[in-house]
Order: sequence, then C-alpha cells, then structure tokens
Amino acid sequence: MKLLLSSLLLTLFLHAAAQAPQPFRIVPIPNREHGYGNFESIALNTKADFDSFIAGTSRQSGWNSRAAFVDALRNANIDFSREALVLLRHTEGSGSVRVTFETPTLVDHKLVCQIRGKALTGGGTMDMAAYCFAVVVSRSTVTEVELRDVVGGFKERELAPVVFRIDSQSTK
Repeated sequence: MKLLLSSLLLTLFLHAAAQAPQPFRIVPIPNREHGYGNFESIALNTKADFDSFIAGTSRQSGWNSRAAFVDALRNANIDFSREALVLLRHTEGSGSVRVTFETPTLVDHKLVCQIRGKALTGGGTMDMAAYCFAVVVSRSTVTEVELRDVVGGFKERELAPVVFRIDSQSTK
C-alpha cells in the first residue's frame, strides 16, 4: 500500500512538473548582425508590439540577413497571451571581442541575463559589432528581466543594469 501511494504521489508530482511552464527559452537568432544597430534592447509584451517591431525592421538599413532574424522570431511560435519576448542588445567597438550570453538565472520572479564581452589581449579589428539575444519568458513565472551587460575591448566595463517589466497578461 505504501509503495502504491508513493508511486501515485510521484506520478502526480511528475505530471505537475511537466505541466508547469518553463520560466524562459532562448530563441536561436543570428547573434551578430549589422541590423541590430538599428534598435536598443526591448521587451515586446503584445503581439501588436511584436508585429509593429518586425514591420519597422523592413524600413531599416544595414541588415546583412534580416530575413533570418525575422524567420527565427516568427518560428519561435510565441504565445503572447502567456509569454513575452525580450531582445537583449550588445555593442562592441571591435568585432574581435568574444561575446558570450550566459545562461539566464531566475531569482524570485526576475530573470537575470548577462552578456559579456571579453577584454582583448592584443589588437582588435576596430569594427563595430552589434549582437542580440532573444529570450521568451513565461508571464506566470517572470515579472522582470534584468540585463547585466559587460563591454569588452581593451578594458572590460560593466554597464548599469537595465530592467524590463513583463506584464502579467497581454493586452493583445
């Protein structure tokens, strides 16, 4: 009887865990793209915001492959009734700087995201490089996304954190 009860409780726990929304997922977009210089980090809380943002990119110059960026975001199948999209931008003064996006961590209801550019040990190419990372967050789990950004180059420099509010529900 104890074994049966334990098995039933474990099954219920695993079922509940499988049903719980993941706090975030990363959308695989091209990480480096000249077109990213056209916008700053942004939280898109509604489908209307998303559609407006995507339409605006068609009028921007400097894109290498806008289609790959747009396709990746559209293929992410974001359910704006339950999720929001956060685009986290990063700029380096040299394309030689190695940039990493660390796995986000959830602290209470705040998703902390860190982008880090490494300091150069030699001369760089001195060409501006724009990066972006896309994170879809669950509205039921995440209320804020904090970007911690470290610019590399010849000396690493931490920028002031930027916090994006995630609305608890979409206003369409």
